[in-house]
Amino acid sequence: MFIQQKRGLSVSPPTIITCELCNTPENLDECNPPGEILRIMNKRNVCSNCAFWMDKIAHPDIGNEVIGSHYYIVYPFVKRPNNVIKGSEGKEFYIRRFDGTLIKSNNIWHQGEIPEHFRKQLPDTANFLSLITYTKLSNDSHKCQAKGCWDRYNCLRYNLSCERDGPFNKIPANYTIGDEKCPSFININELKPNT
Repeated sequence: MFIQQKRGLSVSPPTIITCELCNTPENLDECNPPGEILRIMNKRNVCSNCAFWMDKIAHPDIGNEVIGSHYYIVYPFVKRPNNVIKGSEGKEFYIRRFDGTLIKSNNIWHQGEIPEHFRKQLPDTANFLSLITYTKLSNDSHKCQAKGCWDRYNCLRYNLSCERDGPFNKIPANYTIGDEKCPSFININELKPNT
Protein backbone atom coordinates (compact mmCIF):
# COMPACT_ATOMS: atom_id res chain seq x y z
CA MET A 1 0.00 0.00 0.00
CA PHE A 2 2.81 2.43 0.92
CA ILE A 3 5.95 2.79 -1.15
CA GLN A 4 9.20 3.89 0.55
CA GLN A 5 10.78 6.69 -1.43
CA LYS A 6 13.90 8.79 -0.81
CA ARG A 7 11.90 11.73 0.55
CA GLY A 8 9.29 9.77 2.57
CA LEU A 9 6.23 7.60 2.08
CA SER A 10 3.75 7.91 -0.74
CA VAL A 11 0.51 6.07 -1.35
CA SER A 12 0.62 3.50 -4.12
CA PRO A 13 -2.41 3.22 -6.38
CA PRO A 14 -4.64 0.22 -5.60
CA THR A 15 -4.34 -2.86 -7.78
CA ILE A 16 -7.83 -3.23 -9.20
CA ILE A 17 -8.74 -6.05 -11.54
CA THR A 18 -11.96 -6.60 -13.45
CA CYS A 19 -13.07 -10.22 -13.38
CA GLU A 20 -13.01 -11.81 -16.83
CA LEU A 21 -16.03 -13.97 -15.97
CA CYS A 22 -18.47 -11.67 -14.14
CA ASN A 23 -16.97 -8.19 -14.80
CA THR A 24 -16.83 -7.42 -11.06
CA PRO A 25 -14.04 -5.00 -10.10
CA GLU A 26 -11.93 -6.13 -7.14
CA ASN A 27 -9.15 -4.38 -5.26
CA LEU A 28 -6.41 -6.98 -4.78
CA ASP A 29 -4.82 -4.91 -2.01
CA GLU A 30 -7.95 -5.35 0.12
CA CYS A 31 -8.37 -9.01 -0.75
CA ASN A 32 -6.97 -11.67 1.56
CA PRO A 33 -8.24 -15.05 0.31
CA PRO A 34 -6.59 -18.40 1.07
CA GLY A 35 -3.52 -19.28 -1.04
CA GLU A 36 -5.21 -21.45 -3.69
CA ILE A 37 -7.92 -18.86 -4.33
CA LEU A 38 -5.34 -16.08 -4.68
CA ARG A 39 -3.34 -18.23 -7.10
CA ILE A 40 -6.46 -18.77 -9.27
CA MET A 41 -7.24 -15.03 -9.12
CA ASN A 42 -3.78 -14.10 -10.39
CA LYS A 43 -3.55 -16.86 -12.99
CA ARG A 44 -7.04 -16.47 -14.50
CA ASN A 45 -7.66 -12.75 -13.81
CA VAL A 46 -10.88 -13.41 -11.90
CA CYS A 47 -12.47 -12.06 -8.71
CA SER A 48 -12.30 -13.91 -5.39
CA ASN A 49 -15.91 -15.12 -5.73
CA CYS A 50 -15.30 -16.70 -9.16
CA ALA A 51 -11.97 -18.12 -7.96
CA PHE A 52 -13.79 -19.69 -4.99
CA TRP A 53 -16.21 -21.51 -7.32
CA MET A 54 -13.43 -22.50 -9.72
CA ASP A 55 -11.65 -24.08 -6.75
CA LYS A 56 -14.85 -25.95 -5.76
CA ILE A 57 -15.05 -27.35 -9.30
CA ALA A 58 -11.37 -28.35 -9.38
CA HIS A 59 -11.31 -29.69 -5.81
CA PRO A 60 -14.82 -30.77 -4.74
CA ASP A 61 -15.36 -31.14 -1.01
CA ILE A 62 -15.98 -34.61 0.39
CA GLY A 63 -19.71 -34.88 1.03
CA ASN A 64 -20.70 -32.01 -1.25
CA GLU A 65 -24.25 -31.78 -2.55
CA VAL A 66 -25.77 -29.19 -4.85
CA ILE A 67 -29.43 -28.54 -4.09
CA GLY A 68 -31.35 -25.80 -5.86
CA SER A 69 -28.10 -24.28 -7.17
CA HIS A 70 -26.77 -23.97 -3.60
CA TYR A 71 -23.56 -25.76 -2.59
CA TYR A 72 -23.60 -27.69 0.69
CA ILE A 73 -21.07 -29.82 2.53
CA VAL A 74 -23.01 -32.63 4.20
CA TYR A 75 -21.38 -34.46 7.09
CA PRO A 76 -22.70 -37.59 8.81
CA PHE A 77 -25.32 -37.27 11.52
CA VAL A 78 -23.75 -36.27 14.86
CA LYS A 79 -25.43 -38.10 17.77
CA ARG A 80 -23.33 -36.85 20.68
CA PRO A 81 -21.68 -34.92 22.25
CA ASN A 82 -23.82 -31.82 22.14
CA ASN A 83 -20.76 -29.57 22.43
CA VAL A 84 -19.68 -30.38 18.85
CA ILE A 85 -20.04 -27.40 16.52
CA LYS A 86 -22.49 -28.40 13.81
CA GLY A 87 -23.46 -26.68 10.60
CA SER A 88 -26.91 -25.06 10.38
CA GLU A 89 -27.06 -25.04 14.19
CA GLY A 90 -27.58 -28.81 14.26
CA LYS A 91 -30.97 -28.68 12.52
CA GLU A 92 -31.92 -32.03 10.95
CA PHE A 93 -32.05 -32.19 7.16
CA TYR A 94 -33.32 -35.01 4.98
CA ILE A 95 -31.81 -35.37 1.53
CA ARG A 96 -32.38 -37.65 -1.45
CA ARG A 97 -29.58 -37.83 -3.99
CA PHE A 98 -30.66 -38.25 -7.60
CA ASP A 99 -29.24 -41.80 -7.50
CA GLY A 100 -31.83 -42.60 -4.80
CA THR A 101 -29.47 -42.53 -1.80
CA LEU A 102 -31.08 -41.10 1.34
CA ILE A 103 -29.14 -38.92 3.79
CA LYS A 104 -30.10 -37.70 7.25
CA SER A 105 -27.75 -35.08 8.68
CA ASN A 106 -27.64 -32.48 11.41
CA ASN A 107 -24.27 -31.16 10.28
CA ILE A 108 -24.69 -29.31 6.97
CA TRP A 109 -22.57 -26.35 5.95
CA HIS A 110 -23.95 -23.98 3.31
CA GLN A 111 -21.20 -22.63 1.06
CA GLY A 112 -23.32 -20.25 -0.99
CA GLU A 113 -25.42 -19.94 -4.10
CA ILE A 114 -23.60 -20.99 -7.25
CA PRO A 115 -23.33 -18.14 -9.78
CA GLU A 116 -25.21 -18.69 -13.04
CA HIS A 117 -22.02 -19.09 -15.10
CA PHE A 118 -20.84 -22.07 -12.97
CA ARG A 119 -24.11 -24.03 -12.79
CA LYS A 120 -23.31 -26.30 -15.74
CA GLN A 121 -20.13 -27.46 -13.99
CA LEU A 122 -21.92 -27.76 -10.63
CA PRO A 123 -25.38 -29.18 -11.45
CA ASP A 124 -27.92 -30.17 -8.82
CA THR A 125 -27.21 -33.56 -7.25
CA ALA A 126 -30.04 -33.90 -4.72
CA ASN A 127 -33.26 -32.55 -3.18
CA PHE A 128 -34.27 -31.78 0.36
CA LEU A 129 -37.10 -33.93 1.68
CA SER A 130 -39.64 -33.46 4.43
CA LEU A 131 -39.42 -35.81 7.41
CA ILE A 132 -42.59 -37.58 6.23
CA THR A 133 -41.21 -38.20 2.72
CA TYR A 134 -37.83 -39.29 4.11
CA THR A 135 -39.55 -41.75 6.46
CA LYS A 136 -41.72 -43.15 3.63
CA LEU A 137 -38.69 -43.68 1.41
CA SER A 138 -36.47 -45.13 4.12
CA ASN A 139 -39.17 -47.60 5.24
CA ASP A 140 -40.13 -48.69 1.71
CA SER A 141 -37.78 -47.90 -1.18
CA HIS A 142 -39.53 -49.88 -3.95
CA LYS A 143 -39.81 -48.57 -7.51
CA CYS A 144 -43.38 -48.50 -8.81
CA GLN A 145 -44.22 -50.34 -12.03
CA ALA A 146 -47.92 -49.28 -12.21
CA LYS A 147 -47.89 -47.87 -15.73
CA GLY A 148 -51.67 -47.43 -15.69
CA CYS A 149 -51.70 -45.17 -12.62
CA TRP A 150 -52.78 -41.63 -13.38
CA ASP A 151 -50.38 -40.26 -10.75
CA ARG A 152 -47.34 -41.99 -12.25
CA TYR A 153 -45.70 -38.92 -13.82
CA ASN A 154 -45.97 -37.03 -10.54
CA CYS A 155 -44.77 -39.89 -8.33
CA LEU A 156 -41.16 -40.06 -7.14
CA ARG A 157 -41.34 -43.86 -7.03
CA TYR A 158 -42.51 -44.42 -10.62
CA ASN A 159 -40.05 -46.20 -12.89
CA LEU A 160 -40.27 -44.41 -16.25
CA SER A 161 -38.45 -47.26 -18.00
CA CYS A 162 -41.78 -49.17 -17.88
CA GLU A 163 -42.94 -47.03 -20.79
CA ARG A 164 -40.20 -47.58 -23.33
CA ASP A 165 -42.88 -48.21 -25.97
CA GLY A 166 -44.84 -45.07 -25.07
CA PRO A 167 -47.56 -44.21 -22.56
CA PHE A 168 -49.91 -47.01 -21.47
CA ASN A 169 -52.88 -44.66 -21.21
CA LYS A 170 -53.73 -40.98 -21.45
CA ILE A 171 -54.23 -39.01 -18.24
CA PRO A 172 -57.33 -36.78 -18.38
CA ALA A 173 -56.59 -33.05 -18.47
CA ASN A 174 -58.93 -32.40 -15.52
CA TYR A 175 -57.30 -35.05 -13.29
CA THR A 176 -56.17 -33.84 -9.84
CA ILE A 177 -52.78 -35.12 -8.69
CA GLY A 178 -53.11 -37.55 -5.79
CA ASP A 179 -56.67 -38.71 -6.54
CA GLU A 180 -55.49 -42.31 -7.06
CA LYS A 181 -55.01 -42.45 -3.25
CA CYS A 182 -52.04 -44.81 -3.60
CA PRO A 183 -50.41 -45.35 -0.17
CA SER A 184 -46.95 -45.38 -1.80
CA PHE A 185 -47.46 -42.12 -3.72
CA ILE A 186 -44.81 -39.44 -3.14
CA ASN A 187 -45.50 -36.23 -5.03
CA ILE A 188 -42.42 -35.02 -6.94
CA ASN A 189 -43.67 -31.45 -6.49
CA GLU A 190 -43.15 -31.79 -2.72
CA LEU A 191 -39.38 -32.10 -3.12
CA LYS A 192 -37.69 -28.96 -1.89
CA PRO A 193 -35.05 -27.36 -4.11
CA ASN A 194 -33.39 -25.67 -1.12
CA THR A 195 -34.03 -24.68 2.48
